[in-house]
Amino acid sequence: MHRIVKQVGTGVLLCAVLFMTVPSRAQMAEGKDKFLGNIIAGTVPRNFVTYWNQVTPENAGKWGSVESSRNNMQWANLDRAYEFAKKWDYPFKQHNFIWGQQQPGWIASLPEDEQREEVEEWIRLYGERYPDTDMIDVVNEPIHAPPPYKEALGGDGETGWDWIIWAFEKARQYCPGAQLILNEYNVIHSNANINKMIEIANLLQERDLIDAIGVQGHYFELRYYAPTTLKNGLNRLAATGLPVYISEFDINEEDDDAQLLAYQKYFPLLWEHPGVKGITLWGYQQGAIWQTDAYLIRSDGTERPAMEWLWDYMTDSSVGKEAETSPSRFILYDNYPNPFNPATEIPYSLDEPGHVRLSIFDMLGREIRSYDSGMQHAGLHTFRWDTRDDAGNEMPGGHYVYQITVTTGRGIETDSRKMTLVR
Repeated sequence: MHRIVKQVGTGVLLCAVLFMTVPSRAQMAEGKDKFLGNIIAGTVPRNFVTYWNQVTPENAGKWGSVESSRNNMQWANLDRAYEFAKKWDYPFKQHNFIWGQQQPGWIASLPEDEQREEVEEWIRLYGERYPDTDMIDVVNEPIHAPPPYKEALGGDGETGWDWIIWAFEKARQYCPGAQLILNEYNVIHSNANINKMIEIANLLQERDLIDAIGVQGHYFELRYYAPTTLKNGLNRLAATGLPVYISEFDINEEDDDAQLLAYQKYFPLLWEHPGVKGITLWGYQQGAIWQTDAYLIRSDGTERPAMEWLWDYMTDSSVGKEAETSPSRFILYDNYPNPFNPATEIPYSLDEPGHVRLSIFDMLGREIRSYDSGMQHAGLHTFRWDTRDDAGNEMPGGHYVYQITVTTGRGIETDSRKMTLVR
Protein backbone atom coordinates (compact mmCIF):
# COMPACT_ATOMS: atom_id res chain seq x y z
CA MET A 1 0.00 0.00 0.00
CA HIS A 2 1.44 3.37 -1.01
CA ARG A 3 0.52 6.64 0.65
CA ILE A 4 -0.65 9.07 -2.02
CA VAL A 5 0.61 12.64 -1.98
CA LYS A 6 -2.24 15.09 -2.29
CA GLN A 7 -2.86 16.70 -5.68
CA VAL A 8 -0.63 19.70 -6.17
CA GLY A 9 -2.51 22.96 -6.22
CA THR A 10 -1.84 26.65 -6.11
CA GLY A 11 -3.47 26.98 -2.71
CA VAL A 12 -4.83 30.01 -0.91
CA LEU A 13 -3.04 31.87 1.84
CA LEU A 14 -5.42 31.78 4.78
CA CYS A 15 -3.58 33.78 7.35
CA ALA A 16 -3.14 37.52 7.58
CA VAL A 17 0.63 37.33 7.53
CA LEU A 18 1.76 37.23 3.91
CA PHE A 19 4.95 35.39 3.09
CA MET A 20 5.03 36.90 -0.40
CA THR A 21 2.94 38.48 -3.09
CA VAL A 22 0.77 36.29 -5.32
CA PRO A 23 2.65 35.37 -8.53
CA SER A 24 1.66 37.20 -11.69
CA ARG A 25 2.03 34.09 -13.86
CA ALA A 26 1.05 30.47 -13.37
CA GLN A 27 3.47 28.33 -11.40
CA MET A 28 5.57 26.14 -13.67
CA ALA A 29 4.17 22.74 -12.65
CA GLU A 30 0.60 23.89 -12.02
CA GLY A 31 -1.84 21.31 -13.35
CA LYS A 32 0.89 18.69 -13.91
CA ASP A 33 0.62 15.18 -12.48
CA LYS A 34 3.97 15.59 -10.70
CA PHE A 35 5.48 18.41 -8.67
CA LEU A 36 8.48 20.66 -9.24
CA GLY A 37 9.71 21.73 -5.82
CA ASN A 38 12.56 23.40 -4.01
CA ILE A 39 14.08 23.90 -0.58
CA ILE A 40 13.41 26.49 2.09
CA ALA A 41 16.54 27.06 4.12
CA GLY A 42 15.24 29.50 6.75
CA THR A 43 13.22 32.49 5.66
CA VAL A 44 10.82 31.90 2.77
CA PRO A 45 11.96 33.55 -0.50
CA ARG A 46 9.41 36.10 -1.73
CA ASN A 47 9.39 34.58 -5.21
CA PHE A 48 9.02 30.93 -4.11
CA VAL A 49 5.42 30.48 -5.31
CA THR A 50 6.31 32.00 -8.67
CA TYR A 51 8.35 28.92 -9.47
CA TRP A 52 7.84 25.94 -7.14
CA ASN A 53 4.96 23.89 -5.73
CA GLN A 54 6.59 21.51 -3.25
CA VAL A 55 8.65 22.25 -0.14
CA THR A 56 11.62 20.50 1.48
CA PRO A 57 13.41 22.12 4.43
CA GLU A 58 17.12 22.22 3.68
CA ASN A 59 18.97 21.94 6.99
CA ALA A 60 16.04 22.81 9.25
CA GLY A 61 14.67 19.26 9.25
CA LYS A 62 17.92 17.54 10.09
CA TRP A 63 18.22 16.20 13.61
CA GLY A 64 21.50 18.01 14.20
CA SER A 65 19.77 21.33 13.50
CA VAL A 66 16.75 20.64 15.69
CA GLU A 67 18.47 19.10 18.71
CA SER A 68 22.10 20.19 18.63
CA SER A 69 21.89 20.36 22.43
CA ARG A 70 20.28 17.35 24.07
CA ASN A 71 16.60 17.89 24.98
CA ASN A 72 16.73 21.48 23.69
CA MET A 73 14.57 21.39 20.55
CA GLN A 74 14.86 24.24 18.04
CA TRP A 75 11.81 23.98 15.78
CA ALA A 76 11.45 27.55 14.48
CA ASN A 77 12.91 27.15 10.97
CA LEU A 78 11.18 23.81 10.46
CA ASP A 79 7.90 25.33 11.68
CA ARG A 80 8.26 28.11 9.12
CA ALA A 81 8.78 25.78 6.15
CA TYR A 82 6.00 23.40 7.24
CA GLU A 83 3.44 26.16 7.88
CA PHE A 84 4.25 27.77 4.54
CA ALA A 85 3.70 24.49 2.69
CA LYS A 86 0.41 23.85 4.48
CA LYS A 87 -0.93 27.35 3.79
CA TRP A 88 -0.19 27.05 0.07
CA ASP A 89 -1.35 23.41 -0.04
CA TYR A 90 2.05 22.26 -1.30
CA PRO A 91 3.36 18.76 -0.53
CA PHE A 92 5.85 18.95 2.35
CA LYS A 93 8.74 16.50 2.60
CA GLN A 94 10.73 16.12 5.82
CA HIS A 95 14.47 15.77 5.22
CA ASN A 96 15.45 13.71 7.17
CA PHE A 97 15.20 11.39 10.18
CA ILE A 98 18.42 9.34 10.08
CA TRP A 99 21.66 10.20 8.30
CA GLY A 100 25.31 9.63 9.07
CA GLN A 101 25.99 13.35 8.82
CA GLN A 102 24.54 16.44 10.53
CA GLN A 103 23.42 14.36 13.49
CA PRO A 104 23.64 15.65 17.10
CA GLY A 105 27.25 15.40 18.22
CA TRP A 106 26.23 14.32 21.70
CA ILE A 107 24.63 11.03 20.62
CA ALA A 108 27.89 9.26 19.77
CA SER A 109 28.98 9.12 23.42
CA LEU A 110 25.75 7.56 24.73
CA PRO A 111 25.33 3.84 25.47
CA GLU A 112 23.38 1.96 22.80
CA ASP A 113 20.13 1.70 24.74
CA GLU A 114 20.06 5.48 25.22
CA GLN A 115 20.97 6.07 21.58
CA ARG A 116 18.01 3.97 20.48
CA GLU A 117 15.68 5.79 22.89
CA GLU A 118 16.86 9.18 21.65
CA VAL A 119 16.34 8.25 17.97
CA GLU A 120 12.83 7.02 18.70
CA GLU A 121 12.06 10.15 20.71
CA TRP A 122 13.25 12.34 17.80
CA ILE A 123 10.93 10.55 15.36
CA ARG A 124 8.01 10.61 17.82
CA LEU A 125 8.35 14.32 18.60
CA TYR A 126 8.51 15.15 14.90
CA GLY A 127 5.36 13.13 14.19
CA GLU A 128 3.45 14.81 17.00
CA ARG A 129 4.42 18.31 15.87
CA TYR A 130 3.95 17.86 12.11
CA PRO A 131 1.12 15.33 11.68
CA ASP A 132 0.27 16.41 8.12
CA THR A 133 3.71 15.78 6.64
CA ASP A 134 3.30 14.35 3.15
CA MET A 135 6.69 12.66 2.63
CA ILE A 136 9.71 11.79 4.76
CA ASP A 137 13.28 10.83 3.86
CA VAL A 138 13.39 8.29 6.68
CA VAL A 139 16.95 7.14 6.03
CA ASN A 140 19.23 9.35 3.97
CA GLU A 141 22.29 7.88 2.24
CA PRO A 142 22.11 4.40 3.84
CA ILE A 143 24.84 3.08 1.54
CA HIS A 144 27.27 6.00 1.70
CA ALA A 145 26.67 7.46 5.18
CA PRO A 146 25.16 5.09 7.78
CA PRO A 147 24.83 6.72 11.22
CA PRO A 148 27.36 6.21 14.04
CA TYR A 149 24.57 4.69 16.17
CA LYS A 150 23.67 2.06 13.58
CA GLU A 151 24.36 -0.84 15.96
CA ALA A 152 21.94 0.62 18.52
CA LEU A 153 19.14 0.28 15.95
CA GLY A 154 19.88 -3.37 15.21
CA GLY A 155 22.98 -3.16 13.04
CA ASP A 156 23.09 -5.39 9.98
CA GLY A 157 21.22 -8.17 11.79
CA GLU A 158 19.71 -11.14 9.97
CA THR A 159 18.63 -9.17 6.90
CA GLY A 160 21.82 -7.18 6.48
CA TRP A 161 19.78 -4.00 6.94
CA ASP A 162 18.00 -4.47 10.27
CA TRP A 163 18.80 -0.93 11.41
CA ILE A 164 16.95 0.52 8.38
CA ILE A 165 13.93 -1.71 9.00
CA TRP A 166 13.82 -0.47 12.61
CA ALA A 167 13.92 3.16 11.44
CA PHE A 168 11.07 2.66 8.98
CA GLU A 169 9.02 0.81 11.61
CA LYS A 170 9.28 3.80 13.93
CA ALA A 171 8.52 6.25 11.14
CA ARG A 172 5.39 4.28 10.18
CA GLN A 173 4.33 4.13 13.83
CA TYR A 174 4.68 7.85 14.54
CA CYS A 175 4.00 9.29 11.06
CA PRO A 176 1.30 6.97 9.67
CA GLY A 177 -0.01 9.38 7.04
CA ALA A 178 3.29 10.15 5.32
CA GLN A 179 4.99 8.54 2.36
CA LEU A 180 8.17 6.93 3.67
CA ILE A 181 11.21 7.28 1.41
CA LEU A 182 14.66 5.71 1.16
CA ASN A 183 16.97 8.42 -0.23
CA GLU A 184 20.47 8.00 -1.70
CA TYR A 185 22.98 9.52 -4.15
CA ASN A 186 25.12 8.03 -6.92
CA VAL A 187 22.41 5.50 -7.66
CA ILE A 188 21.04 5.49 -11.20
CA HIS A 189 24.41 5.13 -12.95
CA SER A 190 25.63 2.37 -10.63
CA ASN A 191 24.27 -1.17 -10.87
CA ALA A 192 25.96 -2.01 -7.57
CA ASN A 193 24.12 0.77 -5.75
CA ILE A 194 20.86 0.04 -7.58
CA ASN A 195 21.12 -3.58 -6.43
CA LYS A 196 21.54 -2.47 -2.82
CA MET A 197 18.63 -0.02 -3.04
CA ILE A 198 16.36 -2.69 -4.51
CA GLU A 199 17.48 -5.19 -1.86
CA ILE A 200 16.58 -2.75 0.92
CA ALA A 201 13.34 -1.71 -0.79
CA ASN A 202 12.25 -5.33 -1.14
CA LEU A 203 12.80 -5.96 2.58
CA LEU A 204 10.78 -2.87 3.44
CA GLN A 205 8.03 -3.66 0.93
CA GLU A 206 7.57 -7.10 2.48
CA ARG A 207 6.76 -5.30 5.72
CA ASP A 208 4.68 -2.46 4.18
CA LEU A 209 7.20 0.08 5.39
CA ILE A 210 8.27 1.95 2.25
CA ASP A 211 6.29 4.09 -0.20
CA ALA A 212 8.91 5.61 -2.53
CA ILE A 213 12.57 5.73 -3.52
CA GLY A 214 14.52 8.98 -3.54
CA VAL A 215 17.37 9.62 -5.99
CA GLN A 216 19.25 12.80 -5.16
CA GLY A 217 20.17 13.67 -8.74
CA HIS A 218 22.99 16.15 -8.15
CA TYR A 219 24.96 17.16 -11.24
CA PHE A 220 27.99 15.13 -10.20
CA GLU A 221 25.78 12.02 -10.28
CA LEU A 222 24.70 12.61 -13.88
CA ARG A 223 27.28 14.48 -15.90
CA TYR A 224 29.66 11.66 -16.85
CA TYR A 225 27.06 9.08 -17.82
CA ALA A 226 25.19 8.38 -21.03
CA PRO A 227 21.45 9.12 -21.02
CA THR A 228 20.74 5.45 -21.77
CA THR A 229 22.63 4.44 -18.62
CA LEU A 230 20.61 6.86 -16.49
CA LYS A 231 17.31 5.80 -18.07
CA ASN A 232 18.09 2.14 -17.50
CA GLY A 233 18.83 2.88 -13.87
CA LEU A 234 15.51 4.65 -13.45
CA ASN A 235 13.78 1.74 -15.18
CA ARG A 236 15.23 -0.71 -12.68
CA LEU A 237 14.14 1.36 -9.69
CA ALA A 238 10.66 1.94 -11.13
CA ALA A 239 10.29 -1.82 -11.67
CA THR A 240 9.98 -2.17 -7.88
CA GLY A 241 6.52 -0.62 -8.25
CA LEU A 242 7.53 2.28 -6.01
CA PRO A 243 7.36 5.90 -7.21
CA VAL A 244 10.73 7.56 -7.70
CA TYR A 245 11.44 11.12 -6.56
CA ILE A 246 14.42 13.15 -7.76
CA SER A 247 15.13 14.71 -4.42
CA GLU A 248 18.09 17.13 -4.71
CA PHE A 249 18.57 18.13 -8.36
CA ASP A 250 21.07 20.85 -9.28
CA ILE A 251 23.36 21.84 -12.15
CA ASN A 252 26.50 23.49 -10.79
CA GLU A 253 27.96 25.39 -13.76
CA GLU A 254 29.43 28.90 -13.63
CA ASP A 255 29.07 29.32 -17.40
CA ASP A 256 25.48 30.15 -18.43
CA ASP A 257 25.70 28.19 -21.67
CA ALA A 258 27.10 25.13 -19.91
CA GLN A 259 24.32 25.19 -17.33
CA LEU A 260 21.68 25.63 -20.03
CA LEU A 261 23.07 22.72 -22.02
CA ALA A 262 23.06 20.46 -18.96
CA TYR A 263 19.46 21.40 -18.09
CA GLN A 264 18.37 20.64 -21.64
CA LYS A 265 20.14 17.30 -21.50
CA TYR A 266 19.22 15.99 -18.04
CA PHE A 267 16.01 17.63 -16.87
CA PRO A 268 13.75 16.17 -19.60
CA LEU A 269 15.35 12.75 -19.11
CA LEU A 270 14.27 12.81 -15.45
CA TRP A 271 10.99 14.71 -15.73
CA GLU A 272 9.57 12.65 -18.56
CA HIS A 273 10.37 9.25 -17.07
CA PRO A 274 7.02 7.65 -16.13
CA GLY A 275 8.43 6.32 -12.86
CA VAL A 276 9.46 9.78 -11.66
CA LYS A 277 6.63 11.46 -9.75
CA GLY A 278 8.32 14.70 -8.76
CA ILE A 279 11.56 16.67 -8.81
CA THR A 280 12.93 18.85 -6.02
CA LEU A 281 15.74 21.27 -6.83
CA TRP A 282 18.31 21.84 -4.10
CA GLY A 283 18.23 25.63 -4.12
CA TYR A 284 17.86 28.28 -6.80
CA GLN A 285 18.96 31.71 -5.54
CA GLN A 286 22.47 33.09 -5.94
CA GLY A 287 24.25 33.25 -2.59
CA ALA A 288 21.72 30.93 -0.92
CA ILE A 289 22.64 27.57 -2.37
CA TRP A 290 25.01 24.78 -1.37
CA GLN A 291 26.70 24.54 -4.78
CA THR A 292 27.97 28.03 -5.57
CA ASP A 293 27.14 28.06 -9.28
CA ALA A 294 23.94 25.99 -9.30
CA TYR A 295 21.68 29.02 -8.86
CA LEU A 296 18.98 29.90 -11.39
CA ILE A 297 18.04 33.36 -10.10
CA ARG A 298 20.78 35.97 -9.86
CA SER A 299 21.17 38.17 -6.80
CA ASP A 300 19.55 41.03 -8.74
CA GLY A 301 16.44 38.90 -9.35
CA THR A 302 17.06 38.18 -13.04
CA GLU A 303 16.86 34.67 -14.43
CA ARG A 304 19.77 32.73 -15.89
CA PRO A 305 19.20 31.18 -19.35
CA ALA A 306 18.57 27.75 -17.82
CA MET A 307 15.72 29.22 -15.76
CA GLU A 308 14.24 30.89 -18.85
CA TRP A 309 14.47 27.59 -20.72
CA LEU A 310 12.90 25.68 -17.81
CA TRP A 311 9.90 28.05 -17.88
CA ASP A 312 9.45 27.44 -21.59
CA TYR A 313 9.92 23.70 -21.25
CA MET A 314 7.40 23.38 -18.42
CA THR A 315 4.73 25.73 -19.77
CA ASP A 316 5.00 25.64 -23.57
CA SER A 317 4.12 22.34 -25.25
CA SER A 318 5.80 23.49 -28.47
CA VAL A 319 9.24 23.46 -26.83
CA GLY A 320 11.13 20.38 -27.93
CA LYS A 321 12.21 17.86 -25.33
CA GLU A 322 15.91 18.19 -26.00
CA ALA A 323 17.73 15.40 -24.21
CA GLU A 324 20.63 15.46 -26.66
CA THR A 325 21.02 19.17 -27.39
CA SER A 326 24.35 20.21 -28.91
CA PRO A 327 26.28 23.09 -27.35
CA SER A 328 26.24 26.47 -29.08
CA ARG A 329 30.07 26.57 -28.89
CA PHE A 330 32.82 24.58 -27.24
CA ILE A 331 32.46 24.33 -23.45
CA LEU A 332 35.08 23.48 -20.84
CA TYR A 333 33.45 22.04 -17.69
CA ASP A 334 34.61 21.88 -14.07
CA ASN A 335 36.80 18.90 -13.37
CA TYR A 336 35.44 16.21 -11.06
CA PRO A 337 36.23 15.40 -8.36
CA ASN A 338 37.74 18.65 -7.14
CA PRO A 339 39.73 18.70 -4.88
CA PHE A 340 41.08 15.32 -6.01
CA ASN A 341 43.57 12.52 -5.47
CA PRO A 342 44.70 10.33 -7.19
CA ALA A 343 43.01 11.42 -10.45
CA THR A 344 40.39 13.75 -11.89
CA GLU A 345 38.25 13.93 -15.02
CA ILE A 346 38.23 17.05 -17.22
CA PRO A 347 35.18 17.07 -19.53
CA TYR A 348 34.57 19.36 -22.50
CA SER A 349 32.02 19.59 -25.31
CA LEU A 350 32.54 20.55 -28.96
CA ASP A 351 29.73 21.96 -31.07
CA GLU A 352 31.60 21.04 -34.28
CA PRO A 353 34.65 18.95 -35.15
CA GLY A 354 37.89 20.55 -34.03
CA HIS A 355 41.51 20.14 -33.09
CA VAL A 356 41.93 20.06 -29.31
CA ARG A 357 44.98 20.74 -27.17
CA LEU A 358 44.69 20.50 -23.38
CA SER A 359 47.42 21.83 -21.09
CA ILE A 360 47.93 21.75 -17.32
CA PHE A 361 49.98 24.49 -15.63
CA ASP A 362 51.32 24.88 -12.11
CA MET A 363 50.84 28.15 -10.28
CA LEU A 364 54.15 29.46 -11.61
CA GLY A 365 52.74 29.22 -15.13
CA ARG A 366 54.88 26.26 -16.16
CA GLU A 367 53.19 23.75 -18.48
CA ILE A 368 53.61 20.40 -16.72
CA ARG A 369 51.27 18.22 -18.81
CA SER A 370 50.02 18.53 -22.38
CA TYR A 371 47.58 16.49 -24.43
CA ASP A 372 47.07 16.89 -28.18
CA SER A 373 44.00 15.05 -29.44
CA GLY A 374 44.22 15.82 -33.11
CA MET A 375 40.79 16.27 -34.71
CA GLN A 376 37.82 15.27 -32.54
CA HIS A 377 34.14 14.93 -33.43
CA ALA A 378 31.39 17.14 -32.01
CA GLY A 379 30.03 16.04 -28.62
CA LEU A 380 31.22 15.35 -25.08
CA HIS A 381 34.82 14.30 -24.43
CA THR A 382 36.79 13.66 -21.24
CA PHE A 383 40.49 13.85 -20.37
CA ARG A 384 41.69 12.00 -17.26
CA TRP A 385 44.65 13.46 -15.39
CA ASP A 386 46.48 11.03 -13.11
CA THR A 387 48.48 13.86 -11.38
CA ARG A 388 51.66 13.09 -13.37
CA ASP A 389 53.63 15.46 -15.58
CA ASP A 390 54.76 14.65 -19.12
CA ALA A 391 57.87 12.90 -17.73
CA GLY A 392 55.77 10.61 -15.54
CA ASN A 393 56.58 12.35 -12.24
CA GLU A 394 53.83 12.67 -9.63
CA MET A 395 53.02 16.31 -8.95
CA PRO A 396 52.80 17.74 -5.40
CA GLY A 397 49.58 18.93 -3.85
CA GLY A 398 48.44 22.45 -4.69
CA HIS A 399 46.50 24.50 -7.18
CA TYR A 400 46.75 23.90 -10.94
CA VAL A 401 45.18 25.46 -14.01
CA TYR A 402 43.89 23.42 -16.93
CA GLN A 403 43.47 25.11 -20.30
CA ILE A 404 41.84 23.93 -23.50
CA THR A 405 42.54 25.36 -26.95
CA VAL A 406 40.13 24.40 -29.72
CA THR A 407 40.72 25.11 -33.41
CA THR A 408 37.62 24.92 -35.64
CA GLY A 409 36.32 26.61 -38.76
CA ARG A 410 35.55 29.65 -36.58
CA GLY A 411 39.18 30.02 -35.57
CA ILE A 412 41.00 29.43 -32.28
CA GLU A 413 39.18 29.54 -28.93
CA THR A 414 40.62 29.07 -25.44
CA ASP A 415 39.23 28.61 -21.93
CA SER A 416 40.76 27.65 -18.58
CA ARG A 417 39.76 26.70 -15.02
CA LYS A 418 41.45 26.02 -11.69
CA MET A 419 41.66 22.72 -9.82
CA THR A 420 43.21 21.52 -6.56
CA LEU A 421 45.32 18.41 -5.99
CA VAL A 422 45.47 17.23 -2.37
CA ARG A 423 48.26 15.05 -0.97
